[in-house]
Amino acid sequence: MGNACVNSQLPVNTSDNNHHNQQQQKEMASSKSTQAFPLPNSPQRSSTGSASNGRKKVDLGKGYGLLDWIMLGTKHPDLAGTGGVLRKITNDELARHNKETDAWTCIRGKVYNITPYCKFHPGGIDELMKGAGRDGTDLFDEIHRWVNVESMLAKCLVGYIVADTLDSKEKNRKKSNGSIASKTSLFVPTQSNEIFAVPQSKQKSVPVPRYDWYQSDNSVTVVIYTKSKEITDADVIVKVKDNRNTFIWTFPRKLLKVKLVRIFDKLLVPLKMSTTGNGNAQVIFTKHEIGKTWISLGKELPGHHKLLHKNERETAYFDCKLISKTPVTYDTWIFDIALSQGSFMHVPAGRHLIIQTEISGMEIGRNYTPVVSLDSNKADNITGNGRNIVFMIKVYHDGALTPFIDSLKIGETVKVSEHLGSFKFSRLKAVEQVIMIAGGTGFTPMVKLIRHLIIDQPESKCRVKLLFGNKTEKDMLWKDALDHLVQYTPDRFQVYHTLSAASANWNGNRGRITKEVLQKQLPPPPGIAELDKLLICICGPTPFTKGME
Repeated sequence: MGNACVNSQLPVNTSDNNHHNQQQQKEMASSKSTQAFPLPNSPQRSSTGSASNGRKKVDLGKGYGLLDWIMLGTKHPDLAGTGGVLRKITNDELARHNKETDAWTCIRGKVYNITPYCKFHPGGIDELMKGAGRDGTDLFDEIHRWVNVESMLAKCLVGYIVADTLDSKEKNRKKSNGSIASKTSLFVPTQSNEIFAVPQSKQKSVPVPRYDWYQSDNSVTVVIYTKSKEITDADVIVKVKDNRNTFIWTFPRKLLKVKLVRIFDKLLVPLKMSTTGNGNAQVIFTKHEIGKTWISLGKELPGHHKLLHKNERETAYFDCKLISKTPVTYDTWIFDIALSQGSFMHVPAGRHLIIQTEISGMEIGRNYTPVVSLDSNKADNITGNGRNIVFMIKVYHDGALTPFIDSLKIGETVKVSEHLGSFKFSRLKAVEQVIMIAGGTGFTPMVKLIRHLIIDQPESKCRVKLLFGNKTEKDMLWKDALDHLVQYTPDRFQVYHTLSAASANWNGNRGRITKEVLQKQLPPPPGIAELDKLLICICGPTPFTKGME
């Protein structure tokens, strides 16, 4: 995929005279909490101005790519340097390994020797060293949530973090050693020094939402009272495994409510999943044996009825099946993927998912944003139907993952994650103008927003302009659909196509989306009081988004 995306309220200079005012507005805009998709600091998000807010890739030398790292781990299985013996590591010892020639980090309680990985890190050695000698869980999740760290650094595993002794803790209080504890690495006081560290939340105690269930001859209904009136269908994920083991995740506010139950009897597929305005989530299952009376909901599984912060758990994955593959261009395809039977997941606009597989013994994953139809004559829910996910993916034959995706046969299985991202749909309520700047398949995160703002909201006065850069005519994605939308609502939707290597027959714009193009196509910077009325979204390959800076 290789895209980087960002959305913000960034003003664009149109003259030198108003530079100072625009700079003030830019600072005000950046100080506001912007809603980002797919994920802040992910490979789909560009760095816009501040190094602290973005991840800049570096040019790795020959022999230091992902596949080279996989091969190194195959040839040298003990990259940790421990002889295969897992150790128990204190924070004090971890903090001493904070140099480029001797670097350890801790992620979710596991300590890794990242020294051999330094030259392979796409973000550069300096970025990697920010997590050296300390708990790097928060830093990792902020930038690399999509990466399976246990697989990527499996050969670098030194051992597990353990709680420091009281003497060690007192020593650390008196003398700084450069080790900074992350928010998710507070330790539960125990009498044993051998107890592994347990992540704890700093948040105040929140009542665990209760749940109930009832049945009819045909179905079983589980109701979760989340106490969050803002909950929507996209905040509920259902997964049924082997027709019995049932997982229900709900996301009230920033917390995660977990239901893990081995159901009393076998189920057919869920009949319906819905939420209500009073904060209740309802899942209706069809009984396998019609008329049978259940005496209980079932046996609770480990982790049942827990209230956690989202960052305190691993990303959930589904075993999905490819049900259709349709060409868009010579190298880009629509992949229609069905969730595993008995599962529900609506994917809201601005969110993405991870497609993952194992290559040479290592889990490799990439972020992809689902799309919906832009046919104004076709009804299509922007969050999907809960059972299928549609991706538009460009296949790179020398890529790490897309050759695998391209090789999938109809009916074959692929792992797909839950939806991820921090974009809030409510961000669109105050917007009066949206500028989308897309390069190639960086167009995909824009699709749902276009559908919602132009097709599904015909009474809206919000105006959308898409600046869409491609290489040649044959690389253009859904051009006919976009041109039709321009004719459908010319006063609200505009598209600026430009090609960097167009043929002689191309009558449109030529070249790249440059500073001069932006100055001509973008509106004047908004006033400080009107920042929320303008939304600028940028997505495309890393060189493209860097050019937008």
